[in-house]
This record gives sequence, structure tokens and C-alpha cells, in this order.
Amino acid sequence: MRYPLKVLGEASHPMQTIVAELLQRHIDDFDMTSLTCRLSAGGKYISVSAEFTLHSKEQVNRLYADLAACPQIKLVL
Repeated sequence: MRYPLKVLGEASHPMQTIVAELLQRHIDDFDMTSLTCRLSAGGKYISVSAEFTLHSKEQVNRLYADLAACPQIKLVL
């Protein structure tokens, strides 16, 4: 199944790298160039978006658990 993902964090952290590393742990063929980033109007926060394929509910649960455990990530949509 295809899953959209949006992760928000403070712009002072390398959010694109953090998210890419987490996604690469769970998705063998993840393409880092598929990530898009957007800075908030005030410049304090950054969102990182991606869309990818996962093959099982367990894979989804493990990914979201790792995202939730990352202290730099403020919100996962």
C-alpha cells in the first residue's frame, strides 16, 4: 500500500536527514530524492513529506514507533 507521510520538527535540526534515515531503516528501496521539505512562514519549523510503499501492518507499526521515539520529531501526520 502507498502511504503519505508528513513529519514536523524544528528547523534547527537536520530534519530531512533524520526522516530519511528512519525511512531507510524500514523501506529497502526508499528513494531519498522523493522527500520534499517546506519551511514554516516564521522559519522555526520544517515539514518533511514523503510517499512510499509498505507491505505489512507490522512494517507500518514499526516505522511509526521509530518516528514517535525520535525526540527531534514534534508531529507525524
